[in-house]
Amino acid sequence: MDEKYRHFFYFLRLGLWGEVDGPCPEGLSEDEWEELFRLSREQAVSGVWVDGVAQTVCRPSERLWTQFVRQAAHIGQMNLLLQDTEKRWLNLLKEQGIEAEVFKGSSVGRWYRKPLMRSYGDIDLVVWKGWEKLADCLHANGYHDWRAGESLLDGRVTVEWHPCREKVYNPWVDSRLQRMLATDRRGLELYVACLILHLRRHVLSYGIGLKQVCDVAVMIRRAPMDRSRLAAVLRDLHVETFSSILFGLIERWMGSGFCFPLPPRRGKTVDLLERVVFGEGYHLKREREALSARRRMPERVLGNACFWIRRAVHLCRLVPGESFFFIYAKCRERIGRL
Repeated sequence: MDEKYRHFFYFLRLGLWGEVDGPCPEGLSEDEWEELFRLSREQAVSGVWVDGVAQTVCRPSERLWTQFVRQAAHIGQMNLLLQDTEKRWLNLLKEQGIEAEVFKGSSVGRWYRKPLMRSYGDIDLVVWKGWEKLADCLHANGYHDWRAGESLLDGRVTVEWHPCREKVYNPWVDSRLQRMLATDRRGLELYVACLILHLRRHVLSYGIGLKQVCDVAVMIRRAPMDRSRLAAVLRDLHVETFSSILFGLIERWMGSGFCFPLPPRRGKTVDLLERVVFGEGYHLKREREALSARRRMPERVLGNACFWIRRAVHLCRLVPGESFFFIYAKCRERIGRL
């Protein structure tokens, strides 16, 4: 990892944990500050990163520091808006006899040292009971065109609806996951396992950003969990290999103080996951969408099928087993559109 990333993670760790783990980087040029800030936005951790900078005497120019502060303030304001929107929707659904929960978002943000500094996104509402009532409920509240599988725009906030918290491509493991979720909605161990499964699914598709890695790191370090039970859950869901690689990445970047449920991996597989996060992240999806927009349907579908096959083979060391079912699901979906 080069000097840029060492500086970047110094401030990010400080924002996450509030603990100094070395001397503050000094003598950064204006261009270097701008590059670090760009990286924090690209990885969707700018609020936490700026908070880390704020705890030191290191500062960029007044012009750039003003941008940092405005970015952090905007994130805080949007998180407050999302929290209010979440409460309103949960209350509305409860009145209609629909049981739901927030997945990710504020439900993981609450474990951050400063929850309002976690970068915001869409609201993900998981409907545990009453999915069959959801369409009528939304239509009655003005969302007349909503259909299952669609998101909706509530003012400045996008709300996504899910009939289950998470799913996997392997149908046998997915059946086990849904049974576990049906009997253990509240357990933090299964919640963290679902975060890891969600992260793994995004690694297979287009890659991930650092925000999702931070979510897992924060819960592993701060949430009161039974580590041995979490390890058993990860093994039952056949995600122990990927989890150990992810823990190796967290150990490499996020400092000490962790008690991992499985031994962290080291070496080439961790290097590969690191390249996925920083080399692909949110870029790959935009690149693929731009490429698809220039192709006609048959060419686009076949091109995507070839892309998924190559990607699954490339990443099979990170996601053994699941990569096979991923290829099958993606190719069936794309070829079915021909």
